[in-house]
Amino acid sequence: MSLPTPSDGGVPPIASDLGSARGSLPDEPPSHLIYRHQAGARTSLRALWASRDIVYTLAERDIRAQYKQATLGFLWALIFPLAMLGIFTIIFSKEASNGIPGVPYPILAYIGILCWTFFAGSLGTGGLSLLSNNALMSKTQFPRECFPLETILVTAVNSVLAWIPLILLFVLYRFVPYPTTVWVPLFVLIELAFTIGITVMVSALIIQMRDLAQVLPIVIMLGIFATPVIWQFKKIPPRAQIVYGFFSPLGPVIDDTRRAMLLGLNPVPGPLLAAIAGSICYLVLGYRVFKRLEVNFADIA
Repeated sequence: MSLPTPSDGGVPPIASDLGSARGSLPDEPPSHLIYRHQAGARTSLRALWASRDIVYTLAERDIRAQYKQATLGFLWALIFPLAMLGIFTIIFSKEASNGIPGVPYPILAYIGILCWTFFAGSLGTGGLSLLSNNALMSKTQFPRECFPLETILVTAVNSVLAWIPLILLFVLYRFVPYPTTVWVPLFVLIELAFTIGITVMVSALIIQMRDLAQVLPIVIMLGIFATPVIWQFKKIPPRAQIVYGFFSPLGPVIDDTRRAMLLGLNPVPGPLLAAIAGSICYLVLGYRVFKRLEVNFADIA
């Protein structure tokens, strides 16, 4: 009995079907079937705003966990910056002698410490927030940027408490801040935008490159020496201050906060505008990088 052939109206051999099908398969899937992660800024921000209660809840959880078993409680928010102040005052005696005339060095240094500790604390905890919350991420569905943002909120609460010793220093040294202190809220907003942009970007990059989790503490530790916390911003040449202010807005923020509170002077326009531009760039770039890489967060475990 012979096999059926196409001329006989039968089914052709399977081998010929496979060969023809293999020859018709494309090398790549059609473009409309390729997944491209595109998160619109408006949609993402709208979803983030709708999830703001989650940020508050996570921040409350971390604050309770941070101080629940601590004997001194919220006093730890004051002890760390005061310890830094004591070390700086003792070690950097030369800088203390070259401080602002008529301004006690502890007040000068503590303002810089306040600005730096908020940024360093936010980056140190927020940069690792996605890794530390991996179990929660795998069980919930809400904007992932809630995790670094809630750590920034926790650090902000601690920073507000850390302003209490500054008030006590003003009383101790009988120093009255100048009316130009009204500029300070603007400086806080500049630093906040810069901190959010850097923190959310680093948190996303650490998921891609886990080695950054080991490098981050070293960068934070060395960063304080590249920021005018110990030294004064005026040591940088005037033309370089604008460039420095764009890449590191903390410089003009710390300097202008000191000028406004301790000297009664208005901000220097050039470095301040550069800091504003830099903070906005960091905020936009950091959020775009985060939304672009969040498609890979499912591999966090």
